[in-house]
Amino acid sequence: MGFVLSCATTPKRIEFLIHILKEIKFIRGHNFFVINVCTNYKRFGEFKIPKSLLQLVKSNKNIFFNFVDDYGPICKYIGGFNFIKKSNLTNHKLIIIDDDICYLKDLFFNLVNNKTRNNITTGSGFNYDRERSYIVVHGECQMVEGYGGICFDYNQKNEFIYWYSKFYNHFSFKKDYIIDKYLSASFLGDDFIISYIYKDKWAVEDGRNYIKPYQYGLGDDALQNNNVFGGNMGSYLFLYDNIKVLDTFVNKFNLNKEIKNLQLS
Repeated sequence: MGFVLSCATTPKRIEFLIHILKEIKFIRGHNFFVINVCTNYKRFGEFKIPKSLLQLVKSNKNIFFNFVDDYGPICKYIGGFNFIKKSNLTNHKLIIIDDDICYLKDLFFNLVNNKTRNNITTGSGFNYDRERSYIVVHGECQMVEGYGGICFDYNQKNEFIYWYSKFYNHFSFKKDYIIDKYLSASFLGDDFIISYIYKDKWAVEDGRNYIKPYQYGLGDDALQNNNVFGGNMGSYLFLYDNIKVLDTFVNKFNLNKEIKNLQLS
């Protein structure tokens, strides 16, 4: 059984993808790698892929660029599921990865081989403690960390991801409007949203020995350094403290007066 790797990238990082492309020489045969890019980014503006990178990708029949609307980091989920569907690869696993991590191939094979029908396997996850810091765990977890890789079956595609993502088109990074503020937090905190959508289904297969961050992943465009909520944990804690917004959103499946009238912490 094959798998499809899916990542999203940004204008500042795309030139560094050459490092990842060199590391994933094992992507051949029944395995594929899809790179999701936007022609117009909310945070960065219009963008074109460098010709040299386009030529490099075109020379490998197992690597593809996929053009998507800018839904934030969640693009790698939407783009990955869409690629599997349109390529008729629905028997493949989908593995979500980041664009600033060096991955050893053993991680992907471990995630695939330990994947069961009822769970979603990740290479890194944590639980909140009473002080709201996080504790790395092995086994079940509350929060998944996408940089460790996340392995899905195609049939675990959740329509809520698509539906929810559409509302990213209706906000800017304002802080004075409840929907804008909450959606901007979820735009920057995709791990939290995915953890919420698939809660009680996570299984951690410790992959920390198979991943190594690239230095460029620590730049000012990194989600962990976002200055809107004070980094990843700031986004997560804001979403966690205001989970009633997401609960209402899911239960009603609509942006309605109830959500607008909720008070944020």
